[in-house]
Amino acid sequence: MARLRQYSVLVFTLALTSVLRAEDKPPAADKSASPWAIDQSLTISPQAAPIPALKYRLLPGSWELKDGNAVPIYLRLTHEQSDASRKYFTETPKQWNALPLDKIPTEEARKFLQDHHYLLRQLEVGARRRTAEWNYTLDEPNPIGLLLPDMQWMRNYTPMLILQARVALAQGDFSAAAHHLETGFAFSQHVAEGPTLINSLVGYAIASEFVGAATEFIERPDAPNLYWALTALPRPLIDLRPGFGFEYQTFEKQFPELSDLDRERTAEQWDSLLQRTRTEMREVALEPAEGSPEKLPDWFPKDCAPGDPASKSPDLSLARKYVARTRGLAADKVEMMPPAQVLLLCMMGTYQDDRDDWYRASYLPYPQARPLLAESIKRLHDVAITEGHVPARLFLPSLNNVISRQIAIERRLTALRVIEALRMHCAAHDGQLPNKLADVTEVPIPDDPGTGQPFDYHCTGDTATLVSQIPGAPSAGNGQRYQVTVRKN
Repeated sequence: MARLRQYSVLVFTLALTSVLRAEDKPPAADKSASPWAIDQSLTISPQAAPIPALKYRLLPGSWELKDGNAVPIYLRLTHEQSDASRKYFTETPKQWNALPLDKIPTEEARKFLQDHHYLLRQLEVGARRRTAEWNYTLDEPNPIGLLLPDMQWMRNYTPMLILQARVALAQGDFSAAAHHLETGFAFSQHVAEGPTLINSLVGYAIASEFVGAATEFIERPDAPNLYWALTALPRPLIDLRPGFGFEYQTFEKQFPELSDLDRERTAEQWDSLLQRTRTEMREVALEPAEGSPEKLPDWFPKDCAPGDPASKSPDLSLARKYVARTRGLAADKVEMMPPAQVLLLCMMGTYQDDRDDWYRASYLPYPQARPLLAESIKRLHDVAITEGHVPARLFLPSLNNVISRQIAIERRLTALRVIEALRMHCAAHDGQLPNKLADVTEVPIPDDPGTGQPFDYHCTGDTATLVSQIPGAPSAGNGQRYQVTVRKN
């Protein structure tokens, strides 16, 4: 199963192996000692909305887009560079992006950007194409064997795109900075438009860095107000449904014969199909994380080796009851069915039950989806270990982790909208922060998308604290805190 290994490292380790976690703990964006996932102190200047209100944007307007597919542009660029060149433009900007804006050696950074003007211009052009079609061969069997090295490579363009926006900010060129942020957010959307959840996760990783650059934009002393630019962004910024649609059908595509279990077969054919299914599921389960020994998970049933007789399965009695109940068949008729057929019908039906129990929550707003996802996780975690639940454990993505990454970006962008509303309020009230968010009347204050309720807000003098915290979840896993101080002229 070497053909699975790279994809397993990307997908099963990142999105699937955490399927049994009762709590979602997305990786912290801030690696400091803070217990919060996001803990930022911002110094802001009062600033009213620009005139016209949408003078600045964070995504190209639809009227700016040209027909065509962006993906060939992005992929071609990787082949136009030598290995040394690719390493240079990937690694060099990282050292400057780690510095505060005022510490960037702007002349050196500008020369670097000028030397890579063609590459940056091509990315800018690609980001303004109307479509991003990755053209994976999804109509072929073995979807879990699909490798995505192109998707991982897209992240290597991000440091220089971020540097481009930061250098413009350091020079006070806000129009250029906003234009570069448009390119970055559009690029992250294009990456996420691939059909898998890995596309979405890589898109989030890229978008997260541009949210950080937008935060730096807002902090600059003379920065124009981005409230309406943030408001104009699509919500959510990246749509998970295409990826959910692909993952929803992964098991059936990987085991197409299991989609045709109503076809008559001989007892020997049923035994052969069960053996093939068990063999491949065992091979998938044995795929180790990188650097780990090959080992079956603790939850994998020990009594269903590929060659074990179906008639001796300890799950056969439960499987017969399941098939009789779900198919409306008399018990004696089920008893006459080949044992392998019964086990396969139970396996497929149980997987579909588990899958829909899981996926139904993804169509709800996050505050409503989260408890349902937690309940689904608990049910799958608590159920007795049987062969029927193996497909769910292997193939269901960790929707709670994926959705939480979507909502983490949405919470950050929404918090920035609130901060920009505070800047408007300060501009209209002699630099004074409001005592409570309800006092802001210049623009609507959005609710926290993580809770569906207003952000937690406290103000003391010239400093306000804005908090987004998912109820019942630890701050270290998901809490976002922004301490906002008004700059004194």
